[in-house]
Amino acid sequence: MIVATNRLLKRLERLRNKADRMVMGDSVGYEYAPLIASSSFKRLCKKAMSVCIIDPLWRIVHLSAPELIAFLLEEKGYASLNVYWLKSLPKLLHELQTVVTGLEDSRKWGILDRYMWDEVNKDEEVKGMLEKIKGTLADYFPVLINEAPRVCGAIEELGTVIDVMLILCCEFIDSDEEFVVFDVISRRILESGFTQRQLELLSLAGRLPLKRNIGAEEAVVGFEDDTIKLLERLTGSSKKLEVVPIVGMAGLGKTTLAQRIYGDPYIVYFFDIRSWACVSQEYVKRDLLLDLSSTLQLRNRTYSMSDEQLGEQIYRGLKGQKYLVVLDDIWDNRAWKDLKIYFPDDRNGSRILLTSRNIDLNLEAATVVPPHMLRLRTARESWRILQMMVFKNGMCPWRLYDVGKQISSKCWGLPLAVSITAGLLRSRWTRASWKDVAESLSNYIVSDPHQYMDTLALSYNHLPPHLRPCFLYLGKFPGDCDIPVNKLIWLWVAEGFIDQIGSRTLEDMAEGYLMDLLQRSLVMVSKKGTDGQIKACHVHDLLRSFCSWKANEERFSPIIYRYGRVSSAFSPAAAAESKTYPSHGRSLEHSTQHVNFIFCCPIELGESFQVGKPFDYETYKFLRILDIESISIFSFPREVTKLVDLRYLAIQAEDGNPPASISNLIHLQTLIISSSRNIVVPRSTWDLGHLRHLYIKSGENLIEDVSSNKFPGNDCYDRVLDGLQTISAVCPSPSCLDILSRTTNLRKLGFCGPLVSTLGVLEFPNICYLNCLQRLKLSNTKIYHAAVKSCSPLMFPETLTRLTLSDTALDWNEVRTIGLLPKLEVLKLNVNACIGQRWETSDKGFANLKLLKLQDLDIVNWETSSAHFPRLQRLVVRCCLRLEGIPTSIGEILPLELIEVSWCGESTSQSARTIQKEQERNGNDFLKVITWVHRDLQRKRKRRSYE
Repeated sequence: MIVATNRLLKRLERLRNKADRMVMGDSVGYEYAPLIASSSFKRLCKKAMSVCIIDPLWRIVHLSAPELIAFLLEEKGYASLNVYWLKSLPKLLHELQTVVTGLEDSRKWGILDRYMWDEVNKDEEVKGMLEKIKGTLADYFPVLINEAPRVCGAIEELGTVIDVMLILCCEFIDSDEEFVVFDVISRRILESGFTQRQLELLSLAGRLPLKRNIGAEEAVVGFEDDTIKLLERLTGSSKKLEVVPIVGMAGLGKTTLAQRIYGDPYIVYFFDIRSWACVSQEYVKRDLLLDLSSTLQLRNRTYSMSDEQLGEQIYRGLKGQKYLVVLDDIWDNRAWKDLKIYFPDDRNGSRILLTSRNIDLNLEAATVVPPHMLRLRTARESWRILQMMVFKNGMCPWRLYDVGKQISSKCWGLPLAVSITAGLLRSRWTRASWKDVAESLSNYIVSDPHQYMDTLALSYNHLPPHLRPCFLYLGKFPGDCDIPVNKLIWLWVAEGFIDQIGSRTLEDMAEGYLMDLLQRSLVMVSKKGTDGQIKACHVHDLLRSFCSWKANEERFSPIIYRYGRVSSAFSPAAAAESKTYPSHGRSLEHSTQHVNFIFCCPIELGESFQVGKPFDYETYKFLRILDIESISIFSFPREVTKLVDLRYLAIQAEDGNPPASISNLIHLQTLIISSSRNIVVPRSTWDLGHLRHLYIKSGENLIEDVSSNKFPGNDCYDRVLDGLQTISAVCPSPSCLDILSRTTNLRKLGFCGPLVSTLGVLEFPNICYLNCLQRLKLSNTKIYHAAVKSCSPLMFPETLTRLTLSDTALDWNEVRTIGLLPKLEVLKLNVNACIGQRWETSDKGFANLKLLKLQDLDIVNWETSSAHFPRLQRLVVRCCLRLEGIPTSIGEILPLELIEVSWCGESTSQSARTIQKEQERNGNDFLKVITWVHRDLQRKRKRRSYE
């Protein structure tokens, strides 16, 4: 091989010298042209390329890459490698890289070189060999090979292959290992670092080496924006003494971020004096005073002073100074009351920085700016932190890369979980052990809860007694689960966790409990409705594991359930809904209803219902909650009515008609029915004296006539249903009116049925006497081929705050009567709620409207003024394909926060963006605009204009 190579090189050198002597200008001499065009010259070029470069590279890749890849994937020890022939691999690759780099410099080429490389680049056999080499490497480096820059020549291809091989060699750098495979020269080459081209390849793969300072930097990854915002708040122009709270759940990095701010060079320069004290849950006032005095470096003998003398010393030390005081981990306002008198306000821009898990600290006599809420880390940020904590160079080897990203994603953005996971991984260097952690991460953490228990237990111990069962109950739900708020509140009530206080309903009390848990950062918001209200929440996996662990420790649940979750893809309700709502016009509210189906009953009992198998009801006679809405059964199971202790019952059945024996469930509070058919609510339902919610999810459902069952001496059908708060999707029949007349405390009502008279007037039972009614839904099922007139506004109760209309076909002029409702805050005009091309609003009406939603309407022109919706905060326009644009005057509404335009024409979306730009020019940076363009009007759906 060496002899043949030398001969080829000498022959090419003679040809090159001859060609250079015969060059005239930029062209080749005529007598030399036949030689260049000859097939022998082409064969010579290809042979030189193959023998000198491609063949050696092919042998290297063919022999070494599979061995290295097998080692990395199968996790064999270094002893399994043939060290003898691998030890100089980086050196050989470096030598080839030097040759190829020299060839890449076309400025040094002679005329013959240009022709030679042109012939090599055209040769199919050379291309085939290079593709074969790249194919071998793509088995292990698909990202590097597939995402590599597209090159147009063999030299560039060779350079890419060599770079990938050198990167592969770097995989043998582990945190606790040396380059035991390679010789001294090879190790020096690898230790020199990546070349610029190799860095570009790694950048395309999303895996650049991280520049970092081990220590505090790793904990503030992803909080660069938070740091900037807090620096701006602390060094702002206000001269008053201000309190700046940093709020977030346990383990989110509040203290670490505060430390980063505290030691920032600009903060050190800006403030004359700084002081730090850790408060904690069970604080001692004297300890806090000693902490403050020590960081203030007071020279007096503070330990011999009384608390009052210490406080006076601190006050004097801060007086006249521009100071920053950090109170870390403050739980309530008790510590603030003890310390506030020692913080003078000299109107010089002094600041107090707090960290807390509680949003509402209620700090009296203090200028408190809005709390800075810390968010969870993104998946990318969590992965960066994990790499920094596990690997000395902050970079995960490729053999562990995909598994590592999977592990970091299971930490769900909580730095505490990332830190615990990093501790598990530091002593594990094989792919198999990392896979084991990825598959059993929750079990690993729960197996040793003390590594995070102390931190989370502080939050739990600080909870008042009435919140503890509500919090522990959250551990029963599956991980990564969005919990509908209404469902959670009804379940809490059914479990008996909520105590009645005064005139407030149990549901209002439960909502207050949930808001308290949200303020304490123990529960997080996962979904909000178009009106901004919380629709669903979730609990971080670490907190959920803590709840489960603590519940088992305290024997919290009287009955142990095995909870699971069923995908919405298998839900007949979701399938039926998708037929009802076309994909292009489907309400986003409907599309999120079935995102998470929570299976809240003993699994074996649910399976019995699903296959129609009888069950021993004596085993479950104390069951309070039965939620089999996630599985489809044929009919309402009569055996359920034997579970007399039920408080909450949710069922999905093809035939959902409840039997008359439903009255046996004397403790039932919530009855939820999903059915593909219209159902009849039996008259015995009203025997349920504790019934609070009758929630039928769809259909035109009848209430069985109760008058025909009356007889002397029995007044059960005349009782007042004062506990009933929800009735949905019922037909407005006379029997329905009879029931409504007894529901003195009804808060939510939904009519579904023929709501349009033969004269074209919207009609439904007069409900003006329902003095507690807040929400009303009207869904018309009778087609009327003209614009419908409105009923009298006197038929609506004045307490109504939310109104939803569907298929009512009202003339736009009739909407004015709806605007006269004094407390109306939310108006949703869904599919064909109004018909007509033009809507012109009037001066009077909608005085308190906060949300206006227009969906699936044929409106073309909308004329309005900002004065017509003085308190509007959100405008949602969906699937109004003919609407030409949103009136520019909408942007002049001062409280307006959001305009959402989705699946409309481009002109409508453009008008919303124009409004936003105009408001930004006027100094209004608070208006958010979200736009989606209808896919039938534009081939590629646009991304949101506001993230």
